[in-house]
Amino acid sequence: MKANDIEALAPSVAIPAPEELIARAEALIPYLREQADRHRQERRLLPEAIAKVREAGLFRVLQPRRWGGYEMSPAVFGEVQNRLARGDTSMGFAYGVMMVHSFHVGFYDDRVAREVWGEDPDALIASPYIPAGRAVKVEGGYRLSGRWPFSTGCDNCDWNFLSGTIEGEEGPLLTRMHAFLVPRADAAIVDSWHVMGLQGTGSKDIEVKDAFVPDYRVERFPITDPAACPGYAHNDGPLFHVPFLPLFFRAVSSAALGALEAMIEQFCAYTAGRYTVLSEQVARDPAVQIALAQARAGAEEMHATLLRDLESMYEAAQARTPLAPDRFTMLMLQSTNVPHRCEQLALGLMRAAGANGIRLDRALAPLFSDILVIGQHSSNNPKMPASNLGKMMLNVMD
Repeated sequence: MKANDIEALAPSVAIPAPEELIARAEALIPYLREQADRHRQERRLLPEAIAKVREAGLFRVLQPRRWGGYEMSPAVFGEVQNRLARGDTSMGFAYGVMMVHSFHVGFYDDRVAREVWGEDPDALIASPYIPAGRAVKVEGGYRLSGRWPFSTGCDNCDWNFLSGTIEGEEGPLLTRMHAFLVPRADAAIVDSWHVMGLQGTGSKDIEVKDAFVPDYRVERFPITDPAACPGYAHNDGPLFHVPFLPLFFRAVSSAALGALEAMIEQFCAYTAGRYTVLSEQVARDPAVQIALAQARAGAEEMHATLLRDLESMYEAAQARTPLAPDRFTMLMLQSTNVPHRCEQLALGLMRAAGANGIRLDRALAPLFSDILVIGQHSSNNPKMPASNLGKMMLNVMD
């Protein structure tokens, strides 16, 4: 099939303005807050909530344009994710993960996009990228087996990116990792998601037993050189020159900021009518005022940094200018710091909320737990990027 024939497969889609998409996400905040308790209780995102986000066109922000997506700047993605997380942290976190997967498909052989979106341009993809799989080379592809934890949003997804290694390959793990794209029919969901926060993400285990994965659905991971990927021949817009890892790191950390912003809003409403046991107005307590003000100052700073970083990545991609190693590492460090800074500021709000702040029937405690859980994600550990950046600055790289 010729390239122009393939282009004819792409749905004709009117692309909304970025401001319109952000406004649609903002309009969903009240609805998502109403659904948040149900998502926690069900330990998954309900199909009707996913449908609302889909109807708003939000799942297409990072999807290749030629397959029905909008292929927008990562800054639009960041703002949309922020609004969804302010409504329900679980939805915001899952949205970030699933959108990075749509972005990832753009680097694969075009047959992959055709399989994923050819009949349903709204198809969604889960993961995880933990290298828990083992693959054996066979004619035309691989036989893959393994069990992977933390498959965010898997109940609502048609495909899974599953990372693993290939039997017989040698060398450091990072040079042997591959991402295998597997249809849901070949990947069993194991109900293992019993956690203290982000319950609604439904990040259950995925198990695959000797599934065949064709060659074209297997690529080395992580992506370091977009031009070396098969998808480069068809997806050469600026978005697909954005470095994968800094965008991925933002996708799994930024929902914590949305949760903190929601917590600030909920704290103001919660505190407005509170009095101490001595009938003193809590809002007049300087310690309460300081905790709230510091949380807002920190949130505004992190939000501004988020947009600056995403916009700068896109500008470099438009200019086809590779990021300097120290800038690349700084982008990842600033991402990994977010959940931990949010946790510190949220803890100040929890302390200021008093004993009733711990109640699960109020908004503060669940939001605080969500932030804690986001900080536990393996990609949100600032130790490695901080150490690497420090080495660069001191000129002591190994």
